[in-house]
Amino acid sequence: MAPTMQRPAGMEKWNTTLEAAAIMDNADIPFVFAGGYEGYVPKARVLLWETAVAIANGLDKQKAIEAATIVPARLWGIDKQVGSIETGKDADLVLFDGDPFEYTTHVKAVLINGEQVH
Repeated sequence: MAPTMQRPAGMEKWNTTLEAAAIMDNADIPFVFAGGYEGYVPKARVLLWETAVAIANGLDKQKAIEAATIVPARLWGIDKQVGSIETGKDADLVLFDGDPFEYTTHVKAVLINGEQVH
């Protein structure tokens, strides 16, 4: 099962479903959300969209957030540095004015290593 926007060339007929993330979570299969690879799609929006679609189709919101943060950090072996908000970790954060998975929510600030960037 491939996420909605992750269809490799030649694989358009894969068995895809909007419930893929919830199905994998229920089966205890690790999965992550990624920003996508299609050049015409803004990468950050793809990540939020894929995650929001998974939540709307049965995935627990906390599990969705983890699949975009700490789970990929664990799989890459960098979870002691990034992936969650803890003392001693890099302070790479995006601050929103509402639910990040709602279309009307806006980014208010971005911090990299604890410093606000514009």
